[in-house]
Amino acid sequence: MANEAKYNELAGVNKKEQEQKEKQEEKREREQKREDFVDNLQENFKEDKRPAHESKLTFEDSVIEKIAAIACHEVEGVLDMKGGFFSGISEQFGGYSLTKGISADVGEKEAAIDASIILEYGHSAPKVFQELKRNISQSVGQMTGLKVVEVNVRVDDVMTRKEFELKNRNEKRDTPNYDQGPSLR
Repeated sequence: MANEAKYNELAGVNKKEQEQKEKQEEKREREQKREDFVDNLQENFKEDKRPAHESKLTFEDSVIEKIAAIACHEVEGVLDMKGGFFSGISEQFGGYSLTKGISADVGEKEAAIDASIILEYGHSAPKVFQELKRNISQSVGQMTGLKVVEVNVRVDDVMTRKEFELKNRNEKRDTPNYDQGPSLR
């Protein structure tokens, strides 16, 4: 046995076997590198399931407030909306805010609306409330696709139509007309 090993060593049999093994190992390594490269390339250029840019439709709160205000004015029994401090100041200087008395909290898919109204005397507040909820939800939903999850209505005043019109006439008459006078041109 020792003579056979010595003969193989002198004849270079072990060396040839070793070289063949090394060549096979190198070949396997090259194939593995090639497979890894192809896998990496495919991974880099593979189409992602989600889009690179996501399209979105969003709304400013003021847009929803305006839609809700118009919907409120369409309901019989609502004389006007009751605004806060700043809308009162604005109206004193001749301005009118369509969205006065309305506030909206808008998310990506839902909206919540708060409204402060002046109720016309003789109309049922619960019926007006139900009609407001329906009309606001329908208008906002139809125009924006948002789901109105909450409508809160606060009745701030009750007036007859005549009382309301008289009050508006008096306010318009009492509002100072800010005439700048002749131009300097």
